[in-house]
Amino acid sequence: MRTLLFSLIGWMCLTIAVSAGEPINIGSLRQLFIDDYLVAKMDNVVLRVHQPERQEQFIHFSSPWEGDSNGYFTIMFDGETYHMYFHAWGQTTAVPLSIAYYRSKDGIHWESPSLGLYEVQGSWENNIVMWDFQDVKSHDLNPFVDTNPHAKPEERFKAVGFFYGTGNSGIYAFASDDAVHWKPMSEKPVFTGWAFDTQNIAFWSEMEDQYIMFYRHFRDGFRVIRRAISDDFLNWKDDGEIMFPEGQGPTKEVQFYTNQIQPYYRNPNLYIGFPARYVDHGITVSTPLLPEWDERQKSIKREQRLGTTVTDSIFITSRDGRHFTQSNDVFVKPGLRIKHNWFYGDNYLAWGLIETDSLNDDSPRELSIWSVESYQTDNDSRLRRYTLRIDGFCSLHAESMAGEVVSKPLVFEGKELSLNASTSAAGTIRVEVCDDQGKVIPGFSAEDCDLIYGDSLDRRVSWKGNTDMESLAGQPVLLRFFLKEADIYSLQWCK
Repeated sequence: MRTLLFSLIGWMCLTIAVSAGEPINIGSLRQLFIDDYLVAKMDNVVLRVHQPERQEQFIHFSSPWEGDSNGYFTIMFDGETYHMYFHAWGQTTAVPLSIAYYRSKDGIHWESPSLGLYEVQGSWENNIVMWDFQDVKSHDLNPFVDTNPHAKPEERFKAVGFFYGTGNSGIYAFASDDAVHWKPMSEKPVFTGWAFDTQNIAFWSEMEDQYIMFYRHFRDGFRVIRRAISDDFLNWKDDGEIMFPEGQGPTKEVQFYTNQIQPYYRNPNLYIGFPARYVDHGITVSTPLLPEWDERQKSIKREQRLGTTVTDSIFITSRDGRHFTQSNDVFVKPGLRIKHNWFYGDNYLAWGLIETDSLNDDSPRELSIWSVESYQTDNDSRLRRYTLRIDGFCSLHAESMAGEVVSKPLVFEGKELSLNASTSAAGTIRVEVCDDQGKVIPGFSAEDCDLIYGDSLDRRVSWKGNTDMESLAGQPVLLRFFLKEADIYSLQWCK
């Protein structure tokens, strides 16, 4: 007997609602349950946000030229090496701003190479990859691997950065063949006229077949996110503010300082972003009760908001690059800490999701996410590693009361249905396949589905031992999931 049955009237209404929609052609791309994009109906199931786990590994920036205010981190992987870039700066120690560089072979353990590109304090032994050039000063540099099929080999790596100077402030474009030696692609800025003093993100979009840049803008006095587009990386056109459903997105009270938007590496048609939220409560009863009150007072004397603002990060998602959905919970929050995480500038996430080996026993590979700590406090700036299950940002989650999920009509390519899913010891999952009218397809009923329990990034669904769904490829189907004490993070039809 099925775990949960709809009433006849409820099921008829659901069938009509589901059948009325156009099928979603997902092909063989990995689909994350990060929003309700694929979901038509949920009973006793919720979309649960999963916070990453804080790890012991961190990078401590202690070189004199790195300062105490290191931020706007970008991490990219070129197939062999992980590259990290950030602005090194000393707000309290008067260290001039430069762009520093680290590298890694595993994405976990990092080294600060001696590049010999700039002289600092009488020495060329440093990791500065870019400083001021021409008549402009550096603010941020955000490289990426250019996957444009028409990109020149000598411009395999590209970057945007905000540089400011008399008459020449704006976004500059750079290119490199080795990710270390960068050349400006134009003597003048390629995009101007907006507030760029944050981390400006660009990449080649396979989904949109053009370069996309996300940058900061002030609307009605508070920080929001806009985007620009380009076919050649040199000529950019503003493309408007990204949009959110009512009740979501930045507000005057909770502003988005960064955006960290990127195509998800397991599905380039899905954008995921990690905006840092900027919240200034002013001086309240809670202000002196926050960690590091002595340091906070010093910041307040310099500029009040530096000592009263608190920051954290959420995640946002988009299927078209313009309309975004905000997660219903915080992603990285300061936490129960006595220092390092409650200052303005803390908990900003690096751009770039990194798949790394796990350091825990025989666990499978996971996502490493890097987060800023101790921004502008006592020359103790650091970057902390967090880890998350692959695809594990959000899940369809059912507790001890059994739940059911019905998908929208889907058209797929492939042979076997793979789930990234987990259960408790008592938890279970079953999958039923229906036609687009809600009628169960023979051989794919919930009763025929072999019971799923355990924890796997790639669990193939079977019905009486049969995993082959190729006969259903290309035609609209509905999936019905029956869950108890279980999470489903993503699905994919594998060829």
